[in-house]
Amino acid sequence: MALDPEEFVTLKNHGSMKLRAAVSRAMTLLPKERKRTTIVRKGKPAILNFDQIRKLAAQWDKRLVPTD
Repeated sequence: MALDPEEFVTLKNHGSMKLRAAVSRAMTLLPKERKRTTIVRKGKPAILNFDQIRKLAAQWDKRLVPTD
């Protein structure tokens, strides 16, 4: 999934922000809140659930990618 981290989106219950900020904020939510969080965007996919958000966070945050 190749998404623009600078795209403006809406993080459910947290307002509008850039996608990178929305992903970062979603990752810092409490576990119960995280499971219910979604990001709404204009492109496809229009709604990102937490599994998709977690994958984006891993792609964008080099600290989460193992280095050999």
